[in-house]
Amino acid sequence: MNRNFLILFFLFVGVMPLRLHAQDTILLQSVEITAEKNDIEALRPLVAKKLDTLVLQSKSTSSLSDLLIQHSPVFIKTYGPGGTSTASFRGTTASHTLVLWNGFQLNAPSLGQVDFSTIPVFLADDVSLNWGSGTSNNSGGLGGAVNIDNTHHFGDGFLLDLKQTYGSFNTLGSFVTVGNYGKKFSFRVKAYRNSSDNDFEYENLATIPHQKMRQRNADFVDYGVMPEVSVLLGRNVISVSSWNQWNNRNLPPIMPNVFNVNSEEWTRDNFSRNFVSFKTFWETGSLQLKSAAFVENQRYFLLTRNPVTNDSVTFINSENHALILHQIANLEQHLYKSWTLKAKLQWDNEQVRSNNYEGLKRRNLVSAYAALSGEPFDCASLNLTARYDWTDGKSMGLFPTATFSYQLPFYKAMSFTLGYSHNYRNPSLNDLYWYPGGNPDLLPENGRTVDLALKYGLQKGPFKFDLRTGGYFSNVKNWIQWMPTSYRFWVPENVAKVYARGIENHVDAAFVKENWKVTLSGNYVFTVTTDESEKAYQQGTNGKQLIYIPRHHANFFLNTQWKTWNLSYTVEVTGRRSTSYNEQEFFAYDLPSYVLHHVALGKQLKKFRIELRCNNLTDKDYQNVIWRAMPGRSFEVMGEFRY
Repeated sequence: MNRNFLILFFLFVGVMPLRLHAQDTILLQSVEITAEKNDIEALRPLVAKKLDTLVLQSKSTSSLSDLLIQHSPVFIKTYGPGGTSTASFRGTTASHTLVLWNGFQLNAPSLGQVDFSTIPVFLADDVSLNWGSGTSNNSGGLGGAVNIDNTHHFGDGFLLDLKQTYGSFNTLGSFVTVGNYGKKFSFRVKAYRNSSDNDFEYENLATIPHQKMRQRNADFVDYGVMPEVSVLLGRNVISVSSWNQWNNRNLPPIMPNVFNVNSEEWTRDNFSRNFVSFKTFWETGSLQLKSAAFVENQRYFLLTRNPVTNDSVTFINSENHALILHQIANLEQHLYKSWTLKAKLQWDNEQVRSNNYEGLKRRNLVSAYAALSGEPFDCASLNLTARYDWTDGKSMGLFPTATFSYQLPFYKAMSFTLGYSHNYRNPSLNDLYWYPGGNPDLLPENGRTVDLALKYGLQKGPFKFDLRTGGYFSNVKNWIQWMPTSYRFWVPENVAKVYARGIENHVDAAFVKENWKVTLSGNYVFTVTTDESEKAYQQGTNGKQLIYIPRHHANFFLNTQWKTWNLSYTVEVTGRRSTSYNEQEFFAYDLPSYVLHHVALGKQLKKFRIELRCNNLTDKDYQNVIWRAMPGRSFEVMGEFRY
């Protein structure tokens, strides 16, 4: 069955362009379409959010981790600057957050996660979020999806953009973009280097009495380059992109281990992600064919020695080498009036060689997807999708979603969206094959989600206001947990049955008049995620919030522009988090809530721009992960030249 499907896939890829170009010119009668802007905005389903361009510019020299912490409803679990940062979307874990780069999945096949601290915002043109039924076209996003996209530019001419940052702890960042956007041919190269000694002072809470210490063995160097080429041939666009990156990071000891100087811990990662895309347009639709090859190498090293004998106590030298191939065909066709059909065929091949597995591990994934969207009647929109997947030739089943949006005809500033989605996530290769402990009999995690969201939009003169609030309920069966065994190693099992429910609030406001522009954006999320499986009832952990997931999470961003000056103020709020289900564990049971404040002042001088930033303005002492130090007040200056 799998072979036949692939034959049909490549026949589709080969034949469709011939059919679409059989008739070069189609003469259409002129059609005038008029609609109120608020009507169009109101009917867009409330299952997606695109981050504002102003926000991307303000965080262009930061990591995607910092961007999402301060400007999204996603909770980021971070080990500090230079450390791993993973996302918890709607009360789920890092493995349930799907990350896509131009439509290609970035989640590592070995671990199933993405380290957001290694993704520079500088390399992205657009960043958007999807949740609920908005994640229907890919498997894995049980919590949500983060989309990183690059856009084509034609006709804008020569571009040179230089950014330089320097800040506390000898943190240095260099960013350059050079390119030329012609009418038919455009190219762009982005390159960056970011480094830091990362030796900030912190209060060590694991010592008695507590004492001020300076973090050691925490320096890091990241650098990368991304060349892009696009060619416009009539109604066809051919583009090629290559994202290459190297991350070299030393890992500091946790607070209780700071006096153990006989240790060495670091990671060395590099990857090359490459794709070619062909997209053709016609009057009523488009077809895009994309092919990608990702080569990824990861190495983790840990060595601890006995301080007396100098003998090795712990030694880990873990290496993973992955080759991932992607083939995608996207078809979009306008049908009748407001109705549009979208279809996607996708084939992914994953190959991982690791010294933690026995031999080379392979996995083939095939997916067929279709979506029908339109307006069944006035003031309403409907989106229906269905996806059918195969993993190594085995059917995973049919996964449908439905999203309905309605604008109140008697009060058009108000609209609502109701959505249902069904999705799943395959176990990672670590879950299946890690030695010792991997479980090849694991079942895929299976999740269903129901969403209800309300939107209120108002625009009057120079003032614009947008408020979205809603709730969701998610049920994930066969949730994978690593459980201890009597053989002194852990084994993953399908033991949990997790319910995630919560309330989400998003606000955007803007005031523009003459030389003034004031914008405000904010997110507040209330999340309850509990394990209601039989095993949880036996252990007495049912009804308790999953560890490291805060019930309360919020952020707010205020930016004021006056002529060539701008002042921004950011607040991030993280609620209390549990690190253990055992209330008797004094140190490991609770991480207190915290509030951080950040401020930046900038000035535009023709082609030059300078900005001064202060992070953690109040010098708050806090932990995001137990026993991991976080920096206090720090400063940074950024200079930019753009031609």
